[in-house]
Formats: sequence, C-alpha cells, structure tokens
Amino acid sequence: MLVADDHPSVRENLRYLVDAEDDLECIGAAKDGLQCLSYCMELRPDVLVVDQDIPGLDGVTITRTLNRELPRTRVIIYTMDAEICSVAQDFGAAACISKDAPFEYLLSAIRHGATPLLA
Repeated sequence: MLVADDHPSVRENLRYLVDAEDDLECIGAAKDGLQCLSYCMELRPDVLVVDQDIPGLDGVTITRTLNRELPRTRVIIYTMDAEICSVAQDFGAAACISKDAPFEYLLSAIRHGATPLLA
C-alpha cells in the first residue's frame, strides 16, 4: 500500500503501524497530492490511504483520477472531516475512515477491500 498525508507524524505512524502487520507492506509515502499521483503511477499500489485535506490535490480528486487511470488501486480516504465520508463512495472511494476511529477499522479496510464508510 501507499500512504499520502501532509503531516509527517501521521505519514510515518501509518507506515510503522502497517509495516508491523505480517501480511501488509507500505511501499511508499507521499507528502502532497501531486507526489501521491506520481508515486501511484510509478509504484501501482493495491491500496492507497490518502488524507482528504492534502495540499496539491485533495483526496476526492486523487480518487477520481485513480479510478480512471489505475482502477485496480483501492482508495481509502483517511480524514478528520467526517462529512466527506458521506460522499466519498460517490467519488469511487473503497472506504472512508475517520482519523479518530480505532486503527483496526483502517486495517480492516486495507485487508478486505470495500468496507462500510466509517466516520
């Protein structure tokens, strides 16, 4: 999977937590939306966990672009803005997880594909 978040502590924490799981691997981390799309086109991750409020391109724009360019990549929007979760699926997100939700919710979405949108 690939992680995209503009906050270094969130980005590195997600990488650490995912890499601690035996069945998951984080192959990269992007600090903004443009870098995220570039990494996705290069690395072609199975899963992208992206912050909705990321500089350059927001999570919804990234989701729409990847659905067109890399439909195999499942996008999980990881956000503090719970309101975006109500429309995230309309834009092609596999899941939308609140950053306040237990980490197990994110792990479940990463492992099992489309999940209910959780705010």
